Amino acid sequence: MKKKFVFIGIIFLVVFALAGCGGSGGHDGMNMDEGMMEPLKVDLTLNPEQAKVGEKVSIEVLVTQKDQKVDKADEVEIEIIKDGDSSVHEKVPAENAGDGKYVLEKTFDGAGTYKITSHVTYGPQHTMPTKSLTVSE
Repeated sequence: MKKKFVFIGIIFLVVFALAGCGGSGGHDGMNMDEGMMEPLKVDLTLNPEQAKVGEKVSIEVLVTQKDQKVDKADEVEIEIIKDGDSSVHEKVPAENAGDGKYVLEKTFDGAGTYKITSHVTYGPQHTMPTKSLTVSE
């Protein structure tokens, strides 16, 4: 008799588990249309590509998706880390310049090699291309 109750209990658990997986609700509330699933393309450029101490560097990020420029990224930040000196580390929001371009103007106070990473978030996607910048005396 006890085995019969255990067997019936297992049947109920399996039925409830399958019923939970078979709903037709889809992804209600997820807010992910087809366009959001196309991969982001992010081009990071440094102008100039090598700089001198005290010289202004333009860090530009061009964000596109399906060959269309993304003007409303959720977040575009530029992370700057000096190689060999973890105390020189900052993350600064880039300014939306329109037409899919986000810009940060930066002047470097010390010589060295810096790792420049753009953090771009748009919908569920996040991408982080990185380039190196050499700053000399």
